[in-house]
Amino acid sequence: MRRFYKQGIYAAAVTAFLAVGAFFMANVEMPPWAGYVSAVNVVLFAVPVIWALRRWLGWRDGMLLFAILGVYALAIETTAIITGFPYGHFGYSDYLGYRILGYAPWTVAFAWTPLMLGAFAFASLVAANRVVRIVLTTIILTGFDFVLDPGAVYLGFWQYADGGWYYGVPWSNFAGWLVSGFIGSVITEAFVAYAKPLLPVPVQMMVSVVFIVIFWTLFAAFAGMILPALIGVSLTAAVFSAYVRKYYAFDEMLVFVDEENRPLRTERKALVHTDATELHRAFSVFIFNSRGELLLQQRALSKQTWPGVWSNSCCGHVMLHETVEDAAVRRTRFELGIGGIKVENMLPEFRYRAEKEGIVENEICPVLTAFDDREPKPNADEVESTRWMPWEEFLRMARDPQTELSPWCIMEAERLAASERFRKWFGRPVDTKQSEIS
Repeated sequence: MRRFYKQGIYAAAVTAFLAVGAFFMANVEMPPWAGYVSAVNVVLFAVPVIWALRRWLGWRDGMLLFAILGVYALAIETTAIITGFPYGHFGYSDYLGYRILGYAPWTVAFAWTPLMLGAFAFASLVAANRVVRIVLTTIILTGFDFVLDPGAVYLGFWQYADGGWYYGVPWSNFAGWLVSGFIGSVITEAFVAYAKPLLPVPVQMMVSVVFIVIFWTLFAAFAGMILPALIGVSLTAAVFSAYVRKYYAFDEMLVFVDEENRPLRTERKALVHTDATELHRAFSVFIFNSRGELLLQQRALSKQTWPGVWSNSCCGHVMLHETVEDAAVRRTRFELGIGGIKVENMLPEFRYRAEKEGIVENEICPVLTAFDDREPKPNADEVESTRWMPWEEFLRMARDPQTELSPWCIMEAERLAASERFRKWFGRPVDTKQSEIS
């Protein structure tokens, strides 16, 4: 709920900003430099879906899919301008940026692709059958155009040679969207079948389309176009409902691996830890200050595993398509409020298995170290308490048969103490350690 609260605050702020922009665009004549602003806005609208693709498919496959759909969009738009198929005869103005070869603006690749991927994500939440998904994606995508095309024609982004019944938009345009959307859906499904993603289709891929539809819905309302505004409200409500019901956080999806650390599948963290927990990816961080003291944390009492137990500075799980180092930096910021920490992967091959009260941890768990003098600002949902302890005193505590430290922390401490690389790193001059960062 806390995560949704924060997201709600961000969404409200963005919506307020979009409302101001939509109001002025509906009531103020477009200035000569509007093309630059519009082009920037189109790219900004695409950022959320690019981020979601990166988390879902990884940078390579995510950007490849976006590029393929973007090139396809430019190709079919250019074809339509030259031949009239499939949308009917129309032409772009300069308001959306430079027109490639005088036909379609380059921004089309960033404007159409988020709509395509948002429709695909929406359809994927409803239908498991691929053929049904293709049909639904095509229909949903065309539905989006009933909201945005009237506003775009109103502003002069593009115009149809013979006008049209629907706020200047002809039937041929929507028939064309059914054709181009069907082809785009097939391309998307084929790529996903090739990529074989280990994560479910994320609802975060709909964020771009939500803000696009909200903007054009608000614009339609301010411009007095009632029907597009009503359709936009209905679509926004449907997408929002699907988002809340099907949402999962990327950092809550654990990655199961084989003995060679090759990813096999993913699962929500809440469902992973049982009496037969499968091998999965994780990490541990040991943070030292310039006095050689180790930062310890007491795990929150609400934790599913080892609640209230004292352990090393930070532990967590590595997301799919994420490096161990990036995961450590991300989680240290989240748990301890220490951002931008510089970590070194000291024990990249470490793994362990431990059990407590019927709950098993079974992890490939590289151990990273860092120097940082900042005082932590613990996240109460994750950390009950923290304290600094001299390294030698901590080792004595870890070797005490009666110790109540976490089992992985004890094993990792012994491995670090036996590591020549760690001893050299730990003994380096104080002035080379990371100083306090404001």
